[in-house]
Amino acid sequence: MSKSKFCCEICPRSNIFCNLVDKIVKRPSLQFLGQWGYHCYEPRIYRTLAKILRYVDLDGFDILLTDYIAFVETSGYPFELNFNLEFTEICVNTILYWVFARKGNPDFVELLLKKTKDYFQDKSCNLALIWRTFTPVYCPSPLSGITPLLYVAQTRQSNILKIILQYGILERERNPINIVLTILLYPSRVRIMVDHELVDIHEDAKTCLVLCSRVLSVISIREIETQLSLGRRPIISNWLDYIPSTRYKDPCELLHLCRITIRAQLLTNNMLPNGIFSLLIPVRLQNYLNLES
Repeated sequence: MSKSKFCCEICPRSNIFCNLVDKIVKRPSLQFLGQWGYHCYEPRIYRTLAKILRYVDLDGFDILLTDYIAFVETSGYPFELNFNLEFTEICVNTILYWVFARKGNPDFVELLLKKTKDYFQDKSCNLALIWRTFTPVYCPSPLSGITPLLYVAQTRQSNILKIILQYGILERERNPINIVLTILLYPSRVRIMVDHELVDIHEDAKTCLVLCSRVLSVISIREIETQLSLGRRPIISNWLDYIPSTRYKDPCELLHLCRITIRAQLLTNNMLPNGIFSLLIPVRLQNYLNLES
């Protein structure tokens, strides 16, 4: 059975990624194994997906993610292992690049998280897109890239950071203080355009610090001061005003400890954030658990 025929059979309907594989393996220049290589098919993959992602709406993006999940979950397609890995790497790099670096639209980010949340617990899974790396300035290889959370921290996109935190991504980080350090100390980029309006990076940085304080019980001021002693300069001079004293000096509030405990239980069962709204508690408390206040 030919590769392209097999790929068509494992996809019950027209699948963007199966069709893309078909186009690649049918190219005469790729019929011989010795000529297969990243550089041979990466441009074709990027151009095809970029053409879709440039103009896609939420419904179209939903279809694209559904196709990607169906493609990855289908096992046994008889391609070389290296090609499988490289193909998915290029697809993930392209999707994340357009969602986070080019569009920067909170609705697209939330849809991506919603569609892939069932895979978050396995960070090695190709469907756990929030843990995959991408290159903010597009480059064919994502091996030297960064995660979406780190990119959002670098660019201080507070509206997107809030959504990522609501899904419990910061709680899953091994060293969450690194995200706080990035928000505070990473060199400022060119201001971000959102709906053709300039966003004040400094105000966004303040909001990002406040959001992190809603998730963490402890923020190490000592680590921040150590970085400052090495000559690094914070993006906002009065940064300590945006970290509650109960995160580094005074006893943590009981209400906040309750929030952390409940969110941790929901996170264990992969129920953030939707599980919050099934709890039989007042709406005001649900919003508090969902980092609204």
